[in-house]
Formats: sequence, structure tokens, C-alpha cells
Amino acid sequence: MPASVKLQEQYGDDVQVIFIECQNTDKNTYEAFAWKMKWMGNGALWTNERVIPTTGSGLPEVAVIGVDGTVLLQGHPGDFGKKLEETVAAEVKKSKEAPEGTPASLKKAWSTFAKGDVTGALAEADKVGGDEGSAARAEFVRRVEARLARAKRMLEAGDVAETEALVASLQKSCKGAPDLLAQVSELATRIASPELAAEREAAKAWSNFSSKVAKEKPFDEGNVKKAQAIADKHKGTKNGARAARFVELSKINLNR
Repeated sequence: MPASVKLQEQYGDDVQVIFIECQNTDKNTYEAFAWKMKWMGNGALWTNERVIPTTGSGLPEVAVIGVDGTVLLQGHPGDFGKKLEETVAAEVKKSKEAPEGTPASLKKAWSTFAKGDVTGALAEADKVGGDEGSAARAEFVRRVEARLARAKRMLEAGDVAETEALVASLQKSCKGAPDLLAQVSELATRIASPELAAEREAAKAWSNFSSKVAKEKPFDEGNVKKAQAIADKHKGTKNGARAARFVELSKINLNR
């Protein structure tokens, strides 16, 4: 578990770690346990839905799913040694490269896109033109719109600070692409709207608190009191609800 958390923190958005509870433990208990073990406060996801079938009955079991959806490794992590980290690193590198079979004439476009310059990548694709250039352009647009869709989901969940950072990055990379920039700007306007002022404030308070206590002793009395103060002050917001949930999780007896 600590190694997986480290991978998530090391690679950020380039990797998605998913922890799956498969021993019929209720959500409150396993979430409280994760806080206690200092596994929270990062981008890892927690669920009891199995992404893929397990291969045996032993725990822990780990699987590495590649960028194309292929299961590259699966089994007990102790059997992999350095191969686990090497496989992840290779897939991260692969995700930033042009797809296999990309014509040499479009390599620069893909390289430019990987560096975050969407406008430049579109221009390079247009230079190539034809079906291949059009296909590359369409793929660049699709990937940007996928990021926008993700940003909207994050905003709906109350992850305002994270959404704001993603949108700021997209604004910079799409500044010369009017159609895409219009979509990004629309979301930026929504983030800055008065209607979201309370959520913005709550998100800042919860983010500052959770990132700090995640590496300490989360359920210490002082931290629980701080979380309660955030819940009280920001009642009615999604992040206020997160603080209130933290307080409730702190009451669970994990020594039963």
C-alpha cells in the first residue's frame, strides 16, 4: 500500500492508483482505516468494485493496466521486484509518445502536444493535412475535450482548487485554438462565479487541512476539532460535508 501511494504521489495525473476493498468491509471502516494508515491525501481512488477479475485468493494482489487497457502485470507484488515500477514508468513514457504507427511527418505534432502546447500541435497537424493530419487534429481535440469533461466532473464533486489548476493549464495550452479556448473559458467563468464562492472557500479550507493531516496523525483530537470547525463554518457545501464525514470516521473503532 505505501508503495502504491508513493507511485500516485510521484506521477500525479500520469498514473491512477485504484485501491479495491475485497473482504466485504464496509466503506466507513475501510476509509477510516486508510486515514489512520496515512494513505489518504493523494489522488488515489478507493472502491469496492473490482476493475478486473482477481487471479487468486491471496492478498495483496496488484495489477498494472496499460494505456491501451491491457493488463500488463497481475499477481502478488512481492513477485515483481523492480518490474512493477519499471512497467509503470514505461507506460507513463508511452502515454506521452506518438501512437504506434504514427507517420514521421506527424511526430513533431505529437511531441508538441505532449509538451502541453495544444495550439502548436494543431498547427503542425494542419501542416501535414490530408486524412492523417485531420485524424491527428481530431485526436488532439478529443483528448482536450476529455480533460474538460474531467474538469467538469471534478467541479461537480467540489474539487474546486484542482479544477482551477487544470483549467488554467488548458487556457495556456489552448490560447491559439478559439473553439477549444471558448469551452475552457466558459468553465473558468463558472469557477469564478459568485454562486461558487462558498464552495471555493470551503475547498481551500478542506484542501489545506486534509493535505496537512494526511501525513500526520489524522484522528488526533486536535485535528478532529479543526475538521469540525471547517464542517460548521462551511455547512451546506460539498467540502464542508467532507470535513463532517472526517469527524464521523474518526469515531469508528478500528480495534474491534
